[in-house]
Amino acid sequence: DVERSRGLGDVYKRQVFCMISKKCFIIAMVTLMSILTLTGCSTMLKNPMKYILSQDETRQDNSDKDNETTSESADDNKDDSNSEPDIRVYGTEDNTDYSIDGMLAIAKDINSDMNNKDVKGVVLVLNKKYSEDVRYFLSLTVKDDKPLVIIPYDYNNGSPDYKVAQAKKYIDKELDKTDNADNQLPEGFLVNVNDYMIFDIADTKRLDNIDIVYDYVGIDADALYKKMYLNDAIVIVSSTADGELSEELSEAVSGKNAGIVVVSCSEDAYMKGDFADCGDSIFYTDISPTKARIMLALLLDNNSDSDTFKNAFTRRRV
Repeated sequence: DVERSRGLGDVYKRQVFCMISKKCFIIAMVTLMSILTLTGCSTMLKNPMKYILSQDETRQDNSDKDNETTSESADDNKDDSNSEPDIRVYGTEDNTDYSIDGMLAIAKDINSDMNNKDVKGVVLVLNKKYSEDVRYFLSLTVKDDKPLVIIPYDYNNGSPDYKVAQAKKYIDKELDKTDNADNQLPEGFLVNVNDYMIFDIADTKRLDNIDIVYDYVGIDADALYKKMYLNDAIVIVSSTADGELSEELSEAVSGKNAGIVVVSCSEDAYMKGDFADCGDSIFYTDISPTKARIMLALLLDNNSDSDTFKNAFTRRRV
């Protein structure tokens, strides 16, 4: 019995020793991992901002490498056919802004293409209702060094793709010196043609506010003065055959602070030229009111003098 007791005691001691050894091993491993973790995070603990910046730089380096890879891939997949001069197309869907600033945006885009050696011509599809005024604006702001074909179109008729194809064919033939002799512009299409005045709009952000006022006997003078105050200039449509203005309008536009006024009248009245002298800031024209408004806005943007105004409002051939 004594020997058995001693044997059981030895077994117990070995088991206790094994348990203690395992605990010591676990504690040692946990301690070692903690030391390593604290060592790795020492930068963050000492200076969190430096640690964050370091991580950002690492991510940026990886991002730059990814971008370089993407760029190289894009270069490899680039279509070599784009190196040939192309025909740019605008307006396959109806534009929502045909205001004077909307026209300015269209002209700027087209001018950019005209200065691009990779563009040999431009096709512009426009809402038929507004195409005449837009065409007039472009004739004054886009040089016709390259073909600009304008297609007045009713978008209710569906896609204008077939019209665009006709315009492209015309431009290709027009530029082909051996094949342009019998090249006919499709019916209803227009080609941009410059008059003698071309306005530089490269630095123009917006054009002045111009309103159109229709003259009539008994016109509301207060409303008229308000329009003149809110706008940089006005276009007046005469209601008489000889271009004479009503008393209310004559008084308003003759004032010192009236600003620039353009009176739009009939061709016959304009050709007679027998107009009342309402001051040096009053100009007469037989251009349509909407075209006179366009011309007036461009003249004001160009800081034109009185003689330029007078010359500009003579009858245009465009």
